[in-house]
Amino acid sequence: MGFDLTQGLFSSAGIDVGTRLLLKVFSEMLDSDARAGRPPPGKVLDAGCGVGVIGVCAAAALSGVDGLVVRCQDRDELARFFTLHNAEKNGVPASVLDARAEPLLAGPAGCRWDFIFSNIPAKAGTLVLEDFVSRSVGLLNLGGRVVVVVVQTLADFFRNRIALAGAEILSELAGSGHCVFVYAAGEVPTVGSATGPGPIEAGPGFLSRYPFYVRASVNYVDFDGSDDSVGSGDSTGYLIDTTHGASGFDGPGRAVTVAARLIARLGPEKLVPEGEPPLLVHEPGQGFFPCLLTGFLRDGAGSGKTPPLVLSGRNVLALEASRHNLCRLDGPARVEVVPAVDLRLGGPALLDAAGGNRYAGVFAFPELLPQSSLPKGTDQLATLWDSLAPLLSVGGVFLATFGSSDAERFDRKKPAGFTRLGNLKRDGFRALAYRLAGRIPPV
Repeated sequence: MGFDLTQGLFSSAGIDVGTRLLLKVFSEMLDSDARAGRPPPGKVLDAGCGVGVIGVCAAAALSGVDGLVVRCQDRDELARFFTLHNAEKNGVPASVLDARAEPLLAGPAGCRWDFIFSNIPAKAGTLVLEDFVSRSVGLLNLGGRVVVVVVQTLADFFRNRIALAGAEILSELAGSGHCVFVYAAGEVPTVGSATGPGPIEAGPGFLSRYPFYVRASVNYVDFDGSDDSVGSGDSTGYLIDTTHGASGFDGPGRAVTVAARLIARLGPEKLVPEGEPPLLVHEPGQGFFPCLLTGFLRDGAGSGKTPPLVLSGRNVLALEASRHNLCRLDGPARVEVVPAVDLRLGGPALLDAAGGNRYAGVFAFPELLPQSSLPKGTDQLATLWDSLAPLLSVGGVFLATFGSSDAERFDRKKPAGFTRLGNLKRDGFRALAYRLAGRIPPV
């Protein structure tokens, strides 16, 4: 079997040691089950799938099982994209393997699994790991098993949590830096009962339902429209809940700060035309910028209203944090969330989220992949410009923030039809704003 990897996801140089150890244990389990006359698993979950190595290998190993279902899940939309690609590359049909951008152990109500696999990230957060153990036990079919690989420093933690969940460790294999646990329910709990919580329910209200995902609450200073007020202690403050599994948990960061200063200079009248056209924020992080933008437009326009807002990006946990924080601030009446690797791939879904309308404003913090990891001739900056044609309305504003060198190259590629509204460079980042003067033919 062969797998395409990417520097945008974990273990880009090769299949990591922990995954290899888990697959070794899985292979031995299948052999042991066959000798014992035990039926093979038909419902398999790969929780935190990355590029799909575990889920695709499981699907291939169990290819003769009638009605086989393999669900691969990851918080990163890029992981979903690569998992589907690698499944196709290895001849695994779409009828067998499904990939989703969703939190760990999300799924349809009442769903149970024969096998749950996870190369679980050590940085997920202690409370998230605790929930994974207790919830995974409750999501097993009769005779089902969880196979999880963890770094050695977490081995004692998992032994304790498995015992507290009332589960039984069936086997344990230690490698040089990792440990694989195979565990099962001591008594089969009922999904959704006190002894067996049901699947995670993604969507609106996520952080309220699962507060163990909250990493910190950060006081975020709003600005009053003047350049120097951003980040000062004299302005109105917001309380932003940040989540495990997403970056920027301790503050807005320099990219958001420079973008905020630019929109303060431009003023609300240049950012949004009259009426209530939708706005799009791509890669909103933990929600610092969408909250800032919402408050700025509401207070600056003097109407107390803000346009409908759509949030897009790779990390579904960051998107849910942004939605949560916007709703806490009495933000837009409608907030839609769209997992998207980039604006081009997310284009159709982004238009659907806006009710088929084009956007009056697109505010982006693009996550560019290392050029060395991309096919020869790929131009991410040119592709970003091309993706705007189907998304922006005539007169719409596009604001993007990059590292200074990427911003300079991006500005040089500006196509006809766009005029530059503003440009601000600060602390190694540069925010650029443009207006679409006329319709560009779709690519």
